[in-house]
Amino acid sequence: MTDTRPIPRLALVVPRYGANVAGGAESLARGFAETWAQRGWHIEVWTTCAENHYTWENTLPPGSTVENGVMVRRFPITHWDPDQRAQADMRLATWGRVPEETAWAWLESGAHSAPLYAHIMRHADEFDALIAIPYAMPLTHFAAWSAPHKTLLWPCLHNEPYAFMLPTRLLVENVFGVLFNSPEEAHLLTDLLGYTVRRAAVVGVGVTLPNPPSPSPNAHRDLLYVGRLEEGKNVPLLYTYVRRYADQGGQVRLHLLGKGPYEPPEHPAFVLHGFVSEEAKAAAYANALALCQPSLNESFSLSIMEAWLAGRPVLVHADCAVTVGHVRRAQGGLWFRTFDEFVSAVEWLRAHPEAATRMGRNGREYVQRNYTWDAVVDRFVRAWQTWPRMHLAEKRP
Repeated sequence: MTDTRPIPRLALVVPRYGANVAGGAESLARGFAETWAQRGWHIEVWTTCAENHYTWENTLPPGSTVENGVMVRRFPITHWDPDQRAQADMRLATWGRVPEETAWAWLESGAHSAPLYAHIMRHADEFDALIAIPYAMPLTHFAAWSAPHKTLLWPCLHNEPYAFMLPTRLLVENVFGVLFNSPEEAHLLTDLLGYTVRRAAVVGVGVTLPNPPSPSPNAHRDLLYVGRLEEGKNVPLLYTYVRRYADQGGQVRLHLLGKGPYEPPEHPAFVLHGFVSEEAKAAAYANALALCQPSLNESFSLSIMEAWLAGRPVLVHADCAVTVGHVRRAQGGLWFRTFDEFVSAVEWLRAHPEAATRMGRNGREYVQRNYTWDAVVDRFVRAWQTWPRMHLAEKRP
C-alpha cells in the first residue's frame, strides 16, 4: 500500500549558513534546503549570525530573510570560550580519547546561541522534523537536545576523537533518527563504534558543478587539491610528498584552491590560488591530471564528486574508508598510503591518459546516478515514509 502521509514540514538547524559560508556540512545544508524549497515544500533554516567558524563573530544581522527561496532565521552567538575550547580540542587531537570532563568542557565551551535554543523549544512542534547538522559542533548538540523527539541528526561523522566521546553517544542514541552520507559512515557509527540508532538512512549528498570548458592544450599534467588548507584534511602529508617528489626530479606541480592556516611551503611545486569562482574551479578540475584528496576523515567528500563531474580521476588516501569506498564503487581513481605509492600512482596516470580519462568518465556516471540533489531528497522522503509515524506538527500557520 502506498504511503499517504504528506510531505514533512522541516526545520534545518546548522551553525552557519549562507552562500558565502564554505564547508562541506554547510554546502550540504544549503543544497538540501534549496532543493526542498524548489519543490514547493515547507522548510526553514535556523542558524546563527556567524560566518567564520574560527572567531564566531556575529557578522550577519539577526532576524528572518528569504535566501534563494529558503526562509532563514538567524540568531546571535551568545557564548563562546575560545581558550577553553582550544584546550579541549588540543587534548582531543593529542590524546585521541579524553576523560569525560574534557568532553563536557569541549561541549560547554563551544559557540552557543541561547536565543536559537529557545526558538527551537518554542517552535519545534510546529514542524514534523528538525534536521541538525553536523555533529562535531557543540551548538548542534545543544540544538538537538532542545527537541530530541523531533531531531534527525545528519552527523557528517568521521573516524576522529569527537566520534568516541560520551556526549556524541548520548546524542546519537537519543535523537529520533540519523542520516548518513555514505555506507562507510553508517558502518563506522553502528558497527565499529557500536552505537545504537533508533532509525537510520543513507541518503548521500547532492553535488553540482558548472559545465567545465574544454581542457587546454597543456592540460592533464598537474595535480589539484580543492578544499580547506587544514591539518585535519591531511594537507601537510600532501605537501611533504609533493615537495619530496619534486626535489627528487619528478615533474610535479600541485595547484591548491582554498584557504586555511596550513598554506603550502614556498616552493615552485606549489601554486596557491585561494578561493575561486565555481566556473574557475570547474575549469581547474577539467585541466588537472587528477584531484588529490589525502584526507583521512571524510563522511562524503564533495571535491571528489566535483572532480568526477568534470571528468577527471582522483587520488585518495588508502586509510580513508569513505573515499576508498567511493573510488572502488565508481572505478574512478587510485589510492596511496606511502610516498612510493603516491609517486607510482601519479606516474601511472600520466603514462596512461586514456585509462585516466576512463576513470573520470566512470566517476561522472557514478555521481549522476547517485548524487544529484533530487536523488538525495527522494531517498530522504522514501526513508521518512518507511519509518513509524512521528508525532506530526501540532500547529499549522
